[in-house]
Amino acid sequence: MDNIEITVFDEINDYKEKIYFFNFRQWVFAILIVGLVIPTYILLKDRIGEEITSYIVIAIAGILGFIGFIKIHELPAEQILPYWARHYFFFAKPIHYMTDKEFEELHQKKNKKQAKSNKKNKKEKPTKAEIKELKAKEKQEKSFKKANKKTKKSKQEKPKNKITETIEKKENSESELAEKLSKLTKEQRDILFKLLDR
Repeated sequence: MDNIEITVFDEINDYKEKIYFFNFRQWVFAILIVGLVIPTYILLKDRIGEEITSYIVIAIAGILGFIGFIKIHELPAEQILPYWARHYFFFAKPIHYMTDKEFEELHQKKNKKQAKSNKKNKKEKPTKAEIKELKAKEKQEKSFKKANKKTKKSKQEKPKNKITETIEKKENSESELAEKLSKLTKEQRDILFKLLDR
């Protein structure tokens, strides 16, 4: 039987022009590696020593080589690094297997602890609703005090106008009438009401 080969074509969007075996990105990072590694090695080998300097140079070349040359799942380093950071640092939580019974027991323990803490808190601290009511009462008292101060100031500052004077006169005359009616006898009141009805 003959071997059958299936030709799989590369994705047309993945094609990049190569200049002497490297594409533009790889050339840029190759130049950066040479430009950074050689001067750091020359400058640091006398001050720190050759062994430590070689480790520093390898680290610099490795990082720049990874960014410039390596692709993981057809993603360059600047796109894959955020995924790695999110996976290993932000969402790296161990998952523990629990049976249903263990899960229920755990939640019952939590509920008991919350109930105990709620009882203690009720004895010691007021609830949120009570705190809101107290704050509302304080606000009302403050607003009443401000309103009283404003009305007292406005009464002291404003001279009486004609409307207030007429209202006061009517009130005085009504109080005088009430006093006079209270002095009348029952027979006199009946006669007065009969006259007013006509």
